[in-house]
Amino acid sequence: MLPALNSKPLVTVFTCTVYFDIARIWHACVSRVFPAEEAKFEIFIDSDGEPPDLHYLQGVEVIRQGPSRRDFQEAYNDALARVETPYLAFIDSDVYWVSDGIWPFVKSELQKPEVAAVSCITRSHRQSHGTFSVVMKSDIYREVLKTVPGGFLPANEFMDISVPTAQWRWFDTGDLVTEAVRKAGYDVKLLRLDHSGEVVMFRNITVFRRPADWVGAGILGTIQGKYFWRGYTGNLALKYLHDRLFDDGPRYCFALRTRLLLAQAIRGGPRALWWRYRYLRQAWKDARKVLQFLQVSS
Repeated sequence: MLPALNSKPLVTVFTCTVYFDIARIWHACVSRVFPAEEAKFEIFIDSDGEPPDLHYLQGVEVIRQGPSRRDFQEAYNDALARVETPYLAFIDSDVYWVSDGIWPFVKSELQKPEVAAVSCITRSHRQSHGTFSVVMKSDIYREVLKTVPGGFLPANEFMDISVPTAQWRWFDTGDLVTEAVRKAGYDVKLLRLDHSGEVVMFRNITVFRRPADWVGAGILGTIQGKYFWRGYTGNLALKYLHDRLFDDGPRYCFALRTRLLLAQAIRGGPRALWWRYRYLRQAWKDARKVLQFLQVSS
């Protein structure tokens, strides 16, 4: 049963971030998708730097680092332990819901007793919801986590450089939890709304920017392949999106290195060039989709 109107919020929407500009886009989306009377919003700042100006993040509770949440992975366990709402949503700060129909659908699914969680994005290499974009029943997950010592943390059972990586046994963030909830007899609905276009996801955004912050933008020249292209073009697309959405406050902080981008763009043969072209085109298409959704919703 859903709580009555004017009661406590139904869902806590939680994300982790280092960058205020990315979080601002995230907040613009979630604050339009989730009705204010049903949701509370939390942003864990995975940094010991200055907190963001909450003037630009109305209605958000900022969570800082502490003994029980030293980084973003521990912050997931901490959020589940703290939350007082029936549902808890983990939505990455570079994942944006661009359909008004997602939340009503997720709510209807979670009313089924056998459904413990609905995930909008599923890992490609394993049947796991990770922590990209998943809404879960808080009480069920708290109970199940008693049997998972690391909770949402990643884990390695077997890794040996002397054998092929396909033989390694390891779990990424949220994988063990997904498995444990299913073993407990609950249904975890694993969707691919990023494929259908109702959810937009930009990959490698934060982890691409952080090395440049630590040691300077010159380090970006040592990153190659798909990892570089996703991180660089995704940040370009988000810069375009952010600076058109918000005409007040700081601009999107990303150092443009045109020569570096061009050098990476021409690497490899026709197949690599075609992949990069398609990825760049999709990134700009996704950015425009988010922009259109927010402009229509405002």
